[in-house]
This record gives sequence, C-alpha cells and structure tokens, in this order.
Amino acid sequence: MVLKLIFTIALLVAVAIFTGFNLGNKCDIWLFAKKFDQVPVFITIAISFAAGILVTLPAVFLRGEKKMTPEQARALAERLEQNEKKSLEKQLLRQKKLEEAKQKAQAASEKKPRAGKKSGKDSEPAQDSAQQENK
Repeated sequence: MVLKLIFTIALLVAVAIFTGFNLGNKCDIWLFAKKFDQVPVFITIAISFAAGILVTLPAVFLRGEKKMTPEQARALAERLEQNEKKSLEKQLLRQKKLEEAKQKAQAASEKKPRAGKKSGKDSEPAQDSAQQENK
C-alpha cells in the first residue's frame, strides 16, 4: 500500500516536471480544417493520450470470452485444486493451534489454587495433629 502511494507521488512529480519544462514549447495544430495557433506541446500530448484511452476502452470491454484448450483447462483446474488444498491445510493448522491454546489455557487455570481452599501443605499439619490425638 505504501509502495503504491510512493509510486503515485513520484509519477505525479515527474508529470509536473515534464509539464513545467514544456510549457514554453508551442506548436500549431490542424484539426479538421481548423487551425489552432501556439498550443503548448504538453496539452497536445495530454489530449493524444486521453484520445488513445477512449479508443481502446471499447476494445477492452467488448472483447469476447477467450476459449481455453483442454490442456489449459486442465492446468487451471490443477492450480485451483492446489490452492484449495493449501487453504484447507492452513485452516486446519490454525484450528489445531487454537485447540492447543485452549488446552494450555485450561491446564493453566486448573493449576492455579483457588481462593478459599487451603493448599495441600497447609492441611497436612492439621491432619497430623488429628491423627496424634486419636492415638
């Protein structure tokens, strides 16, 4: 994302520099029996570029569906199958890690002594004294 932004800014700076150096260059343009005098060269280039885009848009959007040969279709199916296997393996790995994390959390919560209960060490002296009284 950051690289796209840097590239776009660099491109705009290059266009601005090109424009600035070519504003002084002027030429005459003849267009369908109409003559335009002293038109900056940069405007001529920009209009030519825009016209080229407009001419190619219909060709891009109106082209037909490309027919695949059986080999190409088989290769595409294999690629899709491999991608599906990879995504399934990643999903299983994530699920396994999640289950391991849940087990670790559960084990950690079981190891912690709970408040209000005496630990085993504290209850041993009381049991020893009770056994001595019984004797």
